[in-house]
Amino acid sequence: MGSDGAIGRRPREMKHVHPHKSERLRPGSDPSRPASMFALRLRVHLHRGRLDGQIADGFAPEAFHDRALRADQLASMPTRRQVARSLRRLVNHAELPAGPLLTSAVPVCRRSVLPWREAILGLADRLEQPVALDPCGVARALVLITDGGGPFYNARAQRSMREAVWWIADGLEQP
Repeated sequence: MGSDGAIGRRPREMKHVHPHKSERLRPGSDPSRPASMFALRLRVHLHRGRLDGQIADGFAPEAFHDRALRADQLASMPTRRQVARSLRRLVNHAELPAGPLLTSAVPVCRRSVLPWREAILGLADRLEQPVALDPCGVARALVLITDGGGPFYNARAQRSMREAVWWIADGLEQP
C-alpha cells in the first residue's frame, strides 16, 4: 500500500454519455430552466450538421426541441448574414484565376459556379433582407456550402448547380 492509500480503493465508476440520445427532453423537464437550456444549446451545437440536414430535408422543426432551436438559429439574421457571406466568398473564389493548389481547402468548381454567379449572389442578397424566411432554405444553403462533394466543389455532383440553386430558393419560401 502506498503512502497515498490508493491501493485497496475501488475505482470510481464513470457514467457513459450517449451523444445520440433522443432529441426529446425527459418527461417533466422544463426547457426554459437554465440547466436544461444549457444542455439543449450544447446538444444543438454538437449536432448542428445533422440537424441542418434534417431541416433541409423538410423535417418539422417544431417536432423536437433540438430542431426547433436550430431552426430559430438558422432564421436569425446573424446566421443568415454568415451564410450570405459564405455564398459570396464561393463566387469570389470561383472568379479568381486558377492557381497552384497549396491549400487543404476543397477548390471551388469554377465550371459549376460561374454560370450561376448571379443566381447565387441573388440568394445571398435574399438571405440578408430583413424579412421572414423559412429556415429550411438557410439549412439547404449551409448543407451545400459544407458538402465537399456537392455542386459548389464537384462538377459531377449528384445535384447540378441549377438544381441546388432552385432547391435553396424553394426552401426559403415561407409556407
